[in-house]
Amino acid sequence: LGSCVNKENYLPTANRGVLDLSTWDFPASEPVALKGEWEFYPGKLITPGPFSKPQYVEMPAAGLWSSVSVKGEPLSIYGYATWRLILSLPETHDAIALRLPEIFSSSRVFLNGKQIFSAGTPGKTAEETTPWYRTGVVRLDSVAGDNEIVVQAANFAERRGGINRNFWVGSEQSILTSYIQSLAVDLIIFGSLMTIGLYHLCLFFLRRKDHSPMWFGLCCIIIAIRSLLYGERFALDLFPTVPWEVFNRIDHLTFYIGIPAFSTYIMLIFDKKIMRIPMYIYQGLGVIFALFLFFPPSVFNVTVIGYEIITGGYIAYVLVIIIQAIIHKKEGAGTTMIGIAVFLGFGLNEILFNMGLINTFNSLSIGLSIFLFTQSVLIAIRFSKGFTQSEKLGSSLLSLNASLRRFIPQEFFVLLQKKEVDEINLGDQVEKKMSIMFSDIRSFTMLAENLGAAKTFDFLNDYYSRIGEVIRANGGFVDKYLGDGFIALFPSSPDAALQAAIGIQKVIVSFNEIRAKEDLSPIDVGIGLNYGTLILGTVGEEHRMDTTVIADSVNLCSRLEGLTKHYGKGVVVPFDFLDMLKDPDVYHWRYLGLIRVQGRRKSIETVHIYDGLSEEDFTMFDTSKDAFEDALHAYRNGEYEEAIQAFRNLAMQTPEDPAPFTFMTQIRRLMSSGLAGEWDGVDTLTK
Repeated sequence: LGSCVNKENYLPTANRGVLDLSTWDFPASEPVALKGEWEFYPGKLITPGPFSKPQYVEMPAAGLWSSVSVKGEPLSIYGYATWRLILSLPETHDAIALRLPEIFSSSRVFLNGKQIFSAGTPGKTAEETTPWYRTGVVRLDSVAGDNEIVVQAANFAERRGGINRNFWVGSEQSILTSYIQSLAVDLIIFGSLMTIGLYHLCLFFLRRKDHSPMWFGLCCIIIAIRSLLYGERFALDLFPTVPWEVFNRIDHLTFYIGIPAFSTYIMLIFDKKIMRIPMYIYQGLGVIFALFLFFPPSVFNVTVIGYEIITGGYIAYVLVIIIQAIIHKKEGAGTTMIGIAVFLGFGLNEILFNMGLINTFNSLSIGLSIFLFTQSVLIAIRFSKGFTQSEKLGSSLLSLNASLRRFIPQEFFVLLQKKEVDEINLGDQVEKKMSIMFSDIRSFTMLAENLGAAKTFDFLNDYYSRIGEVIRANGGFVDKYLGDGFIALFPSSPDAALQAAIGIQKVIVSFNEIRAKEDLSPIDVGIGLNYGTLILGTVGEEHRMDTTVIADSVNLCSRLEGLTKHYGKGVVVPFDFLDMLKDPDVYHWRYLGLIRVQGRRKSIETVHIYDGLSEEDFTMFDTSKDAFEDALHAYRNGEYEEAIQAFRNLAMQTPEDPAPFTFMTQIRRLMSSGLAGEWDGVDTLTK
């Protein structure tokens, strides 16, 4: 049962100015608070010596002068006084230390007649008094038995006078440990708040659309600075040459701007939930009250009470908003509101403590730390949700970009020097020299009619999936699909474009073999190639645009592809296209002569390349090449009878070759029109 007894019930307390610790085991015990009845001498600064007619006060409950009555009247917060305590200590070889609290607002401490501590200079008038805040640890050169502790204090500047916290005595190690722990808490709070504040300011500068991180960051930094002015008063020890009045003004300034900054942050969180007018009025009053900081401390330490009362009312208003947010089940309201409520509760405690109405401690920094913890939980939840949403959005955007890139080739981005789809604007263009390919499926209309709509789409997708690989393998890309035809561009060289065209013909041969096994008719593909300068860019209007290539070389390429209907399956190119190839002799081709295509006045010298066709077709064109070119030579020389007979013989030998029939038609037209003698050697095709 003895082990269950609370030791606090047996801690010694002072009785009528005497605290007996003569049997206390300091090395084995925690520090002891010097609480209880102390001798109190108001209106006197007594140096160690004879004391008479003491008044006894309970420390620290009645340590502040405002809580002590003399002849039925409370003492003024301004003045001076002396406390005295007889401390009986045991005989010990271990070092004993005394931990001293802050004393408002100047003090001296004596042990057995010797001064051991001071903070400022206590005097009997404001002129004689130098205020200062200081806590500390003093090693006691004590003696076994009775030891006299005398404390002098004077206050003519602060709104509190006296002592509001305990003195502690214990082993030197335990006292130092408790002091260091308290100081460490102050520094941890300062470092944490400052880091969080700077972090949120950085967030704001990176994304200025949302102002809540800025106000939250400023609030954290303000409270971080304020945390060094309380607790162990580290700021005053760090800058001992700075006047006390400066620290006192900074203390009040952090209050005047800290709470308004916090209220702005709350308003931005709830937006319409908090009326802006009350907040602006509260902030305006803060500016007005801050002007009193230009007056002496004895003035602004009193006027601040008015703003504290206003703040109390504003806090109550904010709490009502908090409750309403919880009732309406605003997302994240539970976590946020609990943290805010705790913070505001600690803030209210600080106001009441500073006014001397309650005897607690400065708690605003602790309250904000708890609030920040709740905020970090909320931020973690929001970040988790945001990250999940970002992942989904990112995946969706990647999928969307991938889909869009299938509509807009990657090479198009490279040529326009763009990275993403949203960077492409209407009218973007670039001028380049490159090879152009036009291709078209022969007799596609009849094929589509037999297949039907759905199967036609399936057929085209199957066809394009086969030839697309060939185009990409040769450094090209499809710029546009035109139903059964397409336009492809080759930025590298004419050889690449021709190799792709031949590769496509080889794919068609393989494709036809598969179709033959399924009892399907074969298909033929005509291809036109050209090389020249073109403009690649975007055309359209604000709500709909597309990529395109524009140039005379592009139009000519389209006409060249159309010539394959008249001069045979395979590839038709300008004659000078061959001059651009690295080795034209490796290809098989036949000369077609000068042709004036539809829409052009200028004639073009053309050739027909039949590499890549089926073995049967290749043999047909290759074995008849010499006879074909001889017949063409006769035609160009005006030997029409000889030419028409030669083409007639070729038509009988190679009925699948449309070129002989085309030339026979041209010759008959010339002969029947009577214009043969005036012919300029150029064949004109109107279709």
